[in-house]
Amino acid sequence: MFIEWQITNPKEWQAEAIVFFSFEKSSEPLPGFKRWIEENASWISQSQALKDFKGKHQEVAVYYGPSGSKIPRILYVGLGPAEKFELDKLRSAAAGALRKCRDLGLNRPALPLTALEGLPFESMDALREALIGGICGLYRYDALKTRDLEASTAPETLLLLDEKEPDENTRSAPSVAQAIASGVCSARDLVNAPANRATPSHMADAARRLSEEYGFHIQVLNFDMAQTLGMGAFAAVAQGSREPAFVIILEHQPKGTEKEPPMVFVGKGITFDTGGISIKPSANMETMKEDMAGAAAVLGAFEVIGKLKIKRHVIGILPCTENMPDGKAYKPGDVIRSLSGLTIEVISTDAEGRMILCDALTYALRSEPALIVDLATLTGACLVALGKEVAGIMGNHEGLIQKIQEIGRQVGEKFWPLPLWDFYFEYIKSDVADFKNVGDRTAGTIIGGMFLKQFVPDEIPWAHLDIAGTAWADKDLGTAPKGATGFGVRLLVELAQRKDELNFV
Repeated sequence: MFIEWQITNPKEWQAEAIVFFSFEKSSEPLPGFKRWIEENASWISQSQALKDFKGKHQEVAVYYGPSGSKIPRILYVGLGPAEKFELDKLRSAAAGALRKCRDLGLNRPALPLTALEGLPFESMDALREALIGGICGLYRYDALKTRDLEASTAPETLLLLDEKEPDENTRSAPSVAQAIASGVCSARDLVNAPANRATPSHMADAARRLSEEYGFHIQVLNFDMAQTLGMGAFAAVAQGSREPAFVIILEHQPKGTEKEPPMVFVGKGITFDTGGISIKPSANMETMKEDMAGAAAVLGAFEVIGKLKIKRHVIGILPCTENMPDGKAYKPGDVIRSLSGLTIEVISTDAEGRMILCDALTYALRSEPALIVDLATLTGACLVALGKEVAGIMGNHEGLIQKIQEIGRQVGEKFWPLPLWDFYFEYIKSDVADFKNVGDRTAGTIIGGMFLKQFVPDEIPWAHLDIAGTAWADKDLGTAPKGATGFGVRLLVELAQRKDELNFV
């Protein structure tokens, strides 16, 4: 969808529809809407339909103007109660508005900047977030369908209306929003793709395309190379699959950042998880194509970093493999030597995510990083504990954890902290190795984090994000249809942009 500015007197605005917002049970319209209808659409102020509008969150009403109107439709969109309003509400309201435009078959709807007046945010921030929400809300994954395709198509162009030339920051908001939304939707595409297509090779190809387009340095380690390096934990998982496995390393080091310690983002890339020898139940196993959502989020973030030319030294590490039962697959009871030299007793082959991540974390230390953040659909226990809307966060640095929570609230990716107290290590003590890869059935999410903690020195700020619940939506959400959400992309991008706020690195 193109975004086009139309700068002229409001009486000259032309569009197929114009979008305005309203709080629930508001006695007065927002100031921009009130002024516009007084000057340009006085007919609507007498409309009983307008008086019947409640303003509930994502409620969308369409009002039709008199014949010959330059703007024949007004879309009035609810934001919910003013006292509960946050940017997430605006994002999903904008998504609802553009979906309504799609349903109506509109090609050139419009959003006036005056529609954002009266909201408790800077106009530039409100515009950017409304656009991100709107674009992400139009997302569909139908690349593999050959029939029963939905007839309605997204608007070709969204007009941004104003009567005066916007300042430079506001003028740049659409391009920033389009870049961010593109990265989120690219991550969704990777996760939504079936596992026979989104293989480790497919992930490597996606990384190579990013490298070519944005000049990232790329290194792709195949199974033999990883094994030669000593990545025994990664190799143990990968040896059960006939699909070639890869550890993908992307590096963005723009001019002027050569002496800057990198931020390292590690993403779990299990492209299909059967559980291995500790096989999962067959019911819903098809959703295990989503087990590479962490790696997809890192790739999506790198796309945005490249588009926006963010001047930060960033490395992405993506261990990608399937987890399959096979004659060569690793087994419960095996003892594996990891890249760190630490030995792991395998209790469950279905705890494979932490196995591939531990070698990736150890590899990350070679770059002497400023910080490490890993993202993984690691534990079903996190879904049980926190549901589908909130991800778990653990780590060794309170400042990093708090900054991630702060950023997450702002971009609509919420995190809740869980402890990694020392006594949790007792759960994974082993009689035959340095530790086990799982404990008993209790504290499952914490134990996953405690396992990974063994591979990161305390002096390196590290956060582990368990996105098992948030990576996939079982129903349509405000800015995402059922399926992959692209969760984590925005957090990583914002973290890179705001590194200067991290006074501990």
